[in-house]
Amino acid sequence: MLEAFIVTLWIEYNGKLYVKEADSITRNCELTTRDLYEKFKELPNMKLKAVKCDSVQSFTERRDYFNGKR
Repeated sequence: MLEAFIVTLWIEYNGKLYVKEADSITRNCELTTRDLYEKFKELPNMKLKAVKCDSVQSFTERRDYFNGKR
């Protein structure tokens, strides 16, 4: 069975770090990460600092935990 992943990005812009969840879900984390780093190489004012792939279940559990729904 193929597992879906939610991708979280850490982006540096104007000296500040931002966290953003990608707009879509992917099934191939490695390929998506590689593509993201390639796209960000073309953007001189933004740097992709980190990428994290979470399964839908772990993303939901972590979100609930940090939003006080334990």
